[in-house]
Amino acid sequence: MITFNEDVLYTKSNEWAENLNGVVRMGIDDYSQSSLGDIVHVEVAGSGTHVAAGKSFGSVEATKSVSDINAPVSGVIVRVNPEVLKSPAIINIDPFGEGWIAEISPDDPSELDGLMDASAYKSFIR
Repeated sequence: MITFNEDVLYTKSNEWAENLNGVVRMGIDDYSQSSLGDIVHVEVAGSGTHVAAGKSFGSVEATKSVSDINAPVSGVIVRVNPEVLKSPAIINIDPFGEGWIAEISPDDPSELDGLMDASAYKSFIR
């Protein structure tokens, strides 16, 4: 059963984003991680890298396939979750919590307004 977090926003490419006092924490959602299967490797651009909304800045490798990680907003990566890099399977266990991937300082926080809430995202993936 797919879990949806009502406190985050969603992209059409299956990432979630949460505004934490001006920094956007993001990861891949439960739908995406369950579709991928067992995640074995995560590769992302490092801190200080500028990313563009909707563009890839890394990848998630699973036993079934490799999938791009797309930025939910444009901005600078301020932190990458070291636990996900060491133990990628944490995304399968807790995609909205300990399995977050990166934190981005957005160029324009209003870009979050273009993302979907949980209700809209549920309709989108069905």
